[in-house]
Amino acid sequence: MPINWTDFHFIRPEYLWLLIPILFLLYQASQYAKKESNWHKIISPHLLEYLFVRGQSQKTKSGFWLTGLVSILTILAISGPSVRQNSVPVFQTEQAQVILLDLSLSMDATDIKPSRLERAKFKLLDLLKQTNEGTIALVVYAGDAFVISPLTSDAKTVANMVPALSTSIMPVLGSRPDIAIKKSIDLLKNAKYSSGQIIWLTDGVESKYVKTIAEIINDTDFNLSILAIGTEQGAPIPLPDKSGFLKDASGKIVVPKLQADELNQIAAQSKAGIIQLTADNQDITYLVNTSQLQTDSQKAVTENEQLVNRWIDDGYWIIWPILFLFLIKLIRHPAQQGNSLLSCGLILITISSLYSSPSNAIEWQDLWLTKNQQADKAYQHGEFENAAKLYENKEWQAAAQYKNGDYSDAATNFDPSKSAQSLYNHATSLAKASQLQEALDAYNKLLEKEPEHEDALFNKKIIEDLLKEQQNQQQNEQNSDQENKDQQKQDSESDSEQQQENSEQENQQENKNQQQEQQESEESSEQKSQAQQAEVSQDERNKSEKDQALEHWLEKIPDDPGGLLRRKMYREYQRRGRQQKEEKLW
Repeated sequence: MPINWTDFHFIRPEYLWLLIPILFLLYQASQYAKKESNWHKIISPHLLEYLFVRGQSQKTKSGFWLTGLVSILTILAISGPSVRQNSVPVFQTEQAQVILLDLSLSMDATDIKPSRLERAKFKLLDLLKQTNEGTIALVVYAGDAFVISPLTSDAKTVANMVPALSTSIMPVLGSRPDIAIKKSIDLLKNAKYSSGQIIWLTDGVESKYVKTIAEIINDTDFNLSILAIGTEQGAPIPLPDKSGFLKDASGKIVVPKLQADELNQIAAQSKAGIIQLTADNQDITYLVNTSQLQTDSQKAVTENEQLVNRWIDDGYWIIWPILFLFLIKLIRHPAQQGNSLLSCGLILITISSLYSSPSNAIEWQDLWLTKNQQADKAYQHGEFENAAKLYENKEWQAAAQYKNGDYSDAATNFDPSKSAQSLYNHATSLAKASQLQEALDAYNKLLEKEPEHEDALFNKKIIEDLLKEQQNQQQNEQNSDQENKDQQKQDSESDSEQQQENSEQENQQENKNQQQEQQESEESSEQKSQAQQAEVSQDERNKSEKDQALEHWLEKIPDDPGGLLRRKMYREYQRRGRQQKEEKLW
């Protein structure tokens, strides 16, 4: 490949700034070397060269320039001089997975402890932990299918949704896996994926849907993997209130069994992989390996098709003249051999660290946890305060602060301009922090963007009622204060009249009046003291009632993700307007 010197440039030009202090030091060293002795102050320069004995000063001068030349070459090397390009193949992982979770009532059966659904959720979390690359989505279904999380590269986002999943959040009963698989395929197609994997966690499917599901899978390039959950013996479905078990129309207890035959038929007709739930990680390993085989096959096809031109870093060639100069210094100054070898080693380590391959750098960094990884670990263990300190992302930090009860800090870190969800979290944090008017303003802003945001409407109503309650309490307190002032005024007038009566009788019963005045004064003081105590007690009682009312209303603000998911899916189901009748509700 011919070299075009007009393309010469430095890949890391910021290191060239180091030349300024190096040149300055060399200039200072040269000035110092000229001052060979103090005789130059009293002897003429033309005579000094004949009188001064040269030796160590010449060695010092040559050593300065040699060190300066090595330093300059080193800076040029680490700046990355480049004049050539090379076409290299690149591949960006396009692995896409959609996890399909069955939330029909049969998943509450307890033939697998604690229940089929709980074990499925544990397996789902294990699968997410092993998802290190690509994108992943989560779809749930019962009588209809709903997207819980669209395709995302952050598996932790999906994992945060898993604990809230239950059969009770589904807006319609039944079991329609055919609709759910179509929904999963639509997710992959809309994201422009040519291949992907659908991981289906279920306890079975009705026989009438077997052929339909197989045809759907065969019409696409996407793969299907099935994790069968349940036993052939089955178990009853406990009711949510623990008052018994689910019964059919004839009054018999429903005992759903693992429909292995139907699932095996789907696997055979669509070439899907299938494995039954295991106590260890054998099932997860099977699903991960199936996905990895697909990724490797895709990589072999696309890797040779994608090329990119990258500049070649030719700075490593400068290492050889640097080593040659060090060799000269070792030969000329053997006494400084130790220092020279140390300097040479430091320069080689610096340059090699800059030219280390990306793969080695990644492996080296993997020996430690990043701040966000440490924060995630603390968050999972319930150490929300520590997690908030470690998170570098403001939104994640705000979520940890909210969990820790630091609502004011959480409201500050939730960016209301970022998204509607952030604005909702910001408003809810303000409400929890008792900043009611600010919370009301934030909910109003959210409703301007999304007028049908049901959660915001519900919370706004609570805040408005709470503000009205506070206003009523303040009005009652003002009325109570006015009554106390009127009472004190009446007491004062009564005391004045009594004093006038006493003054009229002073001449007749002076001694007796003095005693009566003293007694009345004591009674008046006691009445005032009692009135003040009553007023303080009333203020404390009003404050206590106000705090209790505030706490009562704030508890009504929901932060249950399960409830939010339930309302979200119900609204979506209403918009679809489907009126389907299921023969089987589990």
